[in-house]
Amino acid sequence: MTRRIYILVSLAVLLVACDRSGSTLPLDNVYPWQIVIQPDGKSRVFGITLNGSRLVDTRDVLGSDFKLALFENKGESLTLEAYFKEVTLGGMSGRFILVLQAEQAELEAMRNRSVKRRVLDSGAVRYTLISVDYRAATLKKVTGLNYIPYVNLDEMIVRQRFGPPAERIVVDTNQQHWLYPAKGLDLLLDTRGKELLQYVVPADFDRLRQPLGLYE
Repeated sequence: MTRRIYILVSLAVLLVACDRSGSTLPLDNVYPWQIVIQPDGKSRVFGITLNGSRLVDTRDVLGSDFKLALFENKGESLTLEAYFKEVTLGGMSGRFILVLQAEQAELEAMRNRSVKRRVLDSGAVRYTLISVDYRAATLKKVTGLNYIPYVNLDEMIVRQRFGPPAERIVVDTNQQHWLYPAKGLDLLLDTRGKELLQYVVPADFDRLRQPLGLYE
């Protein structure tokens, strides 16, 4: 209980500092609630333009300490992802997972050329890319961004910073999804674990909605 109070107090201080910092903050996006929808429909968050920035372009924001791999879940498509274990922006730290753009045929070819295959505890399979595919992957555009903040968020802070959701989906007594289709954001609140924020361009929001079982 003491630790949670300390975390909430620390976050409150940080949020106040954000409000007071004014023009001292960089003009680009550094906080998870700063989502800019551009005239062409692309969204920009954490200084990264979804469907616009390439993985190599994100190094100026997220750094170059990341792991890049191909993932396969049972019954699902292959995905190419870059994982950043810890990045601090604007005083807030968290993990980042970037989903990269590639056709399934191209990903299947990468899988066939991979040098290592490992089955994870979740049941997903991770493939290690050969060097030429690794280099090619760094030039792929970022189509999705997943962010796991180290600090715990609660409903009050989320509502204050992100606004009321367009829809709420209750998973169980501990988890609920707050959906922001106009922002391309699915925010998973978890009272027992870490929050998960998933970003896509608004036009691709169905990618986040469909796994929630909201369609017949």
